[in-house]
Amino acid sequence: MVMRTYDGSAGDVDYGTIGSGYASYRRPDERIAHVIAEALGDARTVLNVGAGTGSYETEARTITAVEPSLAMRVQRPAQLATAIDAVAEAPPSQMGSSTRR
Repeated sequence: MVMRTYDGSAGDVDYGTIGSGYASYRRPDERIAHVIAEALGDARTVLNVGAGTGSYETEARTITAVEPSLAMRVQRPAQLATAIDAVAEAPPSQMGSSTRR
């Protein structure tokens, strides 16, 4: 069983404590974005587990975002898919594509 903190964070990082304002200072690295884009190729749908604030997501793909931390989910930009409250080890039984807000 995965241990989760009060805000839902899983693993060894408590984003409820350290994630305040994360989206305001976390900026994607173009080098990493390029590697991700190349790895995804022409995939139209993506499961992003540990999606955080969606730094590397694009509206060009259909994203199902999974993020356990409430602190991170509430910082996701409105144009990105709403993240599902879950962890990789225990996904919801019926995960469909998230809709854009």
